Amino acid sequence: MKGLFITGTDTGIGKTLITGLLAGYYHRQGWRIITQKWVQTGCTEQSEDIAGHYALGNFAAGEEIDRLVNPYCFPLPASPHLAAEQAGCTVDPEVITRAYGELAARYDLVLVEGAGGALTPLTRTLLTADLVTQLGLPTLLVAGNKLGCINHTLLTIAALRYRGIHLLGVVFNRLAEATHEQAILEDNPRVVAELGGVPVLGEMPFLADLRDGEQYIGAIAEAVVRETDNYAGASFLDS
Repeated sequence: MKGLFITGTDTGIGKTLITGLLAGYYHRQGWRIITQKWVQTGCTEQSEDIAGHYALGNFAAGEEIDRLVNPYCFPLPASPHLAAEQAGCTVDPEVITRAYGELAARYDLVLVEGAGGALTPLTRTLLTADLVTQLGLPTLLVAGNKLGCINHTLLTIAALRYRGIHLLGVVFNRLAEATHEQAILEDNPRVVAELGGVPVLGEMPFLADLRDGEQYIGAIAEAVVRETDNYAGASFLDS
């Protein structure tokens, strides 16, 4: 297995943070790692966006690699299908598939971050999860730990299972400093694990400085490896 898809319960809940930190951790373990985002919206210059988007985890350089890492980049901060239409373009899944295949041939592991949630449309007829299914990518789900996340997380789990996508587990990310909602934040992972029947692979605390995440990502990264080893009995590094 050469790829892992990282999706979320919504936009802005920490997919980029977790993707970058995981990439950084595996890179420090000596793996040849690359991150990829099939469609990036809300950007004006692809190269500038890539440099900022994956500052924690992208270790490649050069125009060719940038093209593979981010096949599509549109200025409108919207769903990929609409952002593409506003730019006079249509997202072609074959372009994405070829880019992913080229990266998978060059690197030990491709960490693919989705745009928005699992059912975000890439085109008017193709959802992100549909392409994940076609590529056979196991998936990690990032859930923003807040009031209401149980519903969003369980719905996403159900949608992934319906499409036959193998869900390795859920990582919770605290989006703000906990105050009176502490009991809720502690209960959310337990309920999702019980009702969703999925492993909770860890929780990222609220980070005032994103660089502090490196001290917490190790346990999550190792949990991802364990679940991956259980998936078809193969390790990330097995070809």
